[in-house]
Amino acid sequence: MNWTTQNCEDETYSHKFNDVVRIISEWFEAHGGVADKDVLEFGCGEATVALGLALQKKPQRLVGVEILDVVFKCADYARKNMGLETLPNNLELYKIEPGQRLTDLGTFDFIYTWSVFEHVRRDTLQAAFRSIAEVLRPGGVVFLQISPLFYSRDGSHLAPWINQPWGHLSMEHDVFKETLWDAPATPEALRKAWSVYIPLDADQEIERQKLWETYVTLNKITAPQLERAATDAGLQIIRDYRTKNDDAIPLDIAEIYDEDTLRTEQIVWLLTHKEPAS
Repeated sequence: MNWTTQNCEDETYSHKFNDVVRIISEWFEAHGGVADKDVLEFGCGEATVALGLALQKKPQRLVGVEILDVVFKCADYARKNMGLETLPNNLELYKIEPGQRLTDLGTFDFIYTWSVFEHVRRDTLQAAFRSIAEVLRPGGVVFLQISPLFYSRDGSHLAPWINQPWGHLSMEHDVFKETLWDAPATPEALRKAWSVYIPLDADQEIERQKLWETYVTLNKITAPQLERAATDAGLQIIRDYRTKNDDAIPLDIAEIYDEDTLRTEQIVWLLTHKEPAS
């Protein structure tokens, strides 16, 4: 099975396949590493990270689940970006329904999710955590990353087009939308980064509408709220890493929102089953 990312011109694809894979695997190393293990990716998108882990870290089985049809693009992207003609036998990809239980897929030593839980609808959030908890084997570990959190400086996910820190919290909704539509044409490199969800040949109106749909469906979850949801599902945090922004917070924003909520841009957690009460 021949492949290489040395000639890959898509920086986002290369970042996911190499850098994100490295980060996730490093977090799992203290718990035995993913080699020969059963691994699940919750919300795999086009499965670039799943493919990278399957090829580079050699899990026994890597299962990726996604609610969007983009999951079926994995093979096409792999062929285009790294010359891989056939997906590896240890990789399985499935489209699922929001809130669907995962028990039919088996149980797993490791589960990971990268920049997904800010997109999970609130009314399915608890079900998502429970579905993860019930397929995590005893002693297993969950890696969870979110960036950017909604109330952080660039939490709208639209910062490349709307260059106003915390603008999504200070502008009226219609003004914020108008600002997106009036933004300069998207640079080619940025369009490639979004190409999984927006075809590169889409006109600007379609592109802006897709970006807006991404923004308005963010669940606005905060770190404490997410922790409560995980805890209620029977999980506990065993490692907690956060990145924060130290920019000056506009006064009209600081008067309304908690400072830590405004500054926390990223959370990275390891979780496992809660220990039984003594």
